[in-house]
Amino acid sequence: MTRLSRLLPVAAAALLGLSNTARAAEWSDAFISYGHGSKFKEPGSDADVTKHLVNLQYVGGYRWGTNFFNAELLKSDEANTANNSPRGAHEVYVVYQHTLSLGKLSGGDTFRFGPVRDVGLQAGFDFNSKNDAFGAGLLKFIAGPKVEFDVPGLLTLGLLYYKETNNNSIAGQDVDFDAAPRLSTVWNFGFDAGLPMVFKGWANYTGKKGRDGFGGETAAETWLETSLLWDLGAAAGKPKTFYAGLGYQYIRNKFGNPSSLPGTRVSAPSLQLEAHF
Repeated sequence: MTRLSRLLPVAAAALLGLSNTARAAEWSDAFISYGHGSKFKEPGSDADVTKHLVNLQYVGGYRWGTNFFNAELLKSDEANTANNSPRGAHEVYVVYQHTLSLGKLSGGDTFRFGPVRDVGLQAGFDFNSKNDAFGAGLLKFIAGPKVEFDVPGLLTLGLLYYKETNNNSIAGQDVDFDAAPRLSTVWNFGFDAGLPMVFKGWANYTGKKGRDGFGGETAAETWLETSLLWDLGAAAGKPKTFYAGLGYQYIRNKFGNPSSLPGTRVSAPSLQLEAHF
């Protein structure tokens, strides 16, 4: 069975669930964003890669929990070329996550304690396809408990099961990685600094996942994405509509590659624009 055929039933069920719960959403936010930076890296090369990034994102809460969906399109410059081509590579990366709220299921504050306002069970998948020489075709499943802290804004922490399969066109094989633990956090805080601002992002720490497609041992990976955005729409009487600001990506041991390989440490600022609808 091919990776795509394994993914299609999962994706169809996720999208059906997303469609059904979106109609019954108690709250939701959707936006399209554009990012641009020139300090990205790809494993195997220490060259700086310029990337254009376009995101379409949806998050919504319904009776029993929340749905999250993100589709990202990434275009590299000639420092990260498409396979057998001088042109920059293209990548599509899709994430779907569902969190079942135990507090909502219990109908009360049963799972509120100390600094925690809710406990949830999260499950989802990531999928990507990239047309460079490596030819990534990632499929990962993620599941586990997470807590949401009682703060003015959003702060969560999850301890998750992580399982990945991928493609390695250079080694000429499909790679079935070992299961690994993942520690994951998400945050979103609003504050005022002349104009309303948002500080948001996520960070993952993923443990070693066995051997890679070349037979080498993988390393634990740290991956952080964060943004500091000004609510420009508020100045025009359209709050929470148009945002602009700075993004930052930090990665250590990208894709589980050891630090001895060039291009596995990333420190990449970017410019970001968002339009919410």
